[in-house]
Amino acid sequence: LEERGAGVMGVRGGCGVVSLALLPWIVWPVVGMVSPGLGAARGSGGLWVPSTVPLVESQPCHVLVDDDFSSAFPAVSEAREVFARRHSPEHARAATPENFQWEYWNANDGQFSHLRSPGASFFTGEAVRESLFQDLCDIITTFGQQQLGMNAITPPWLSCYIDGCEQRLHTDSPHGPWAYVMSLTVEEALGAMAGGNTLIMKPQVLDYWRGFDGYGAEMDDLFTSVRPEFGRILAFDPRLPHGVEQVRGPRNMGLGRLVLHGWFSDPAPFVTGGLSGPEGSDTLEEGAAEALDAAIGTALSGLDGVGRVLGCLSVRLTVDGESGEVTAVDALCDTLVPDPEDYQGVVGETEDGQPIYEDARADVLLAIQGALSAAQFPPSAEGDSSEVVIPFIFE
Repeated sequence: LEERGAGVMGVRGGCGVVSLALLPWIVWPVVGMVSPGLGAARGSGGLWVPSTVPLVESQPCHVLVDDDFSSAFPAVSEAREVFARRHSPEHARAATPENFQWEYWNANDGQFSHLRSPGASFFTGEAVRESLFQDLCDIITTFGQQQLGMNAITPPWLSCYIDGCEQRLHTDSPHGPWAYVMSLTVEEALGAMAGGNTLIMKPQVLDYWRGFDGYGAEMDDLFTSVRPEFGRILAFDPRLPHGVEQVRGPRNMGLGRLVLHGWFSDPAPFVTGGLSGPEGSDTLEEGAAEALDAAIGTALSGLDGVGRVLGCLSVRLTVDGESGEVTAVDALCDTLVPDPEDYQGVVGETEDGQPIYEDARADVLLAIQGALSAAQFPPSAEGDSSEVVIPFIFE
């Protein structure tokens, strides 16, 4: 296991390798994150909240699409305006450094074929607000923290797809547990182009024969297709084959598919609310870290001997501020799949002789649910409730 911070816990057994950074604890708001944080607007209808489901009811979900989170941040529209100024008809004949920011990336005989620029390089220069690029990174990072339990991102690329550009199917799981795409493509551009959608192979295709029913399958049966609507944040499991449909139509970059993209990384626990330490501190209240470490240790011990699973599971605990009891254990994200090389088949039988088949996912979720729901935290100083997010990586 690769060490992070003060330590990493891991267990080898029937469940394989489980890792998570236990210390140092990260307390929301993280220094450098932009407001509104947990109060990000969902249109005009109130506060943005991450999607959750009770842990024991969780089903694997490899693709998340959010159209609301970024709407609270003016930096997204500001970034589009910077791009539009540089690629307006008036700017087309200008010979400024900003005109030479792009590489035409054509790798492996067309496997990757599009224009790209490091976001940090593009969003600099005259008439660009100094902190714009950092704000864009903070928006994506904040989403990753609250929805996925990821605490960092790889430096985002800015890519533009015009006529003939594409990414053919590939995987890139070593970069992080989740990939991200935040679209800066305006409606006029979407109307001008054909193609340009992100394609992500559906998990059942990778286990094709198990559910084969003899019927034909078409594109929509095999792939999830996500249109790059402006401001949309797409997060997906990069273990799945994915790509970008070839864009057909516009040769004007101003009408191309424009996206920021990269990977979420550095899964680590963090806390919001009453159990966080004094203002500005990055530690939990005294006793809270020990309580959670003990619960996590129990959960990891409970995984020894159960079937192997692979993927990422981020769990959110809701803790009552007065009693310190855990009132809810929810899944924020869940890409766990059973390891086919470890499947045990029949593991027992019912009283009437019916076979019981191994369900590694259910065993893992129940073990984590049982341990974390029984955790006992100290009451918070002000009696305020807390939320604690814990990412588990199964390898």
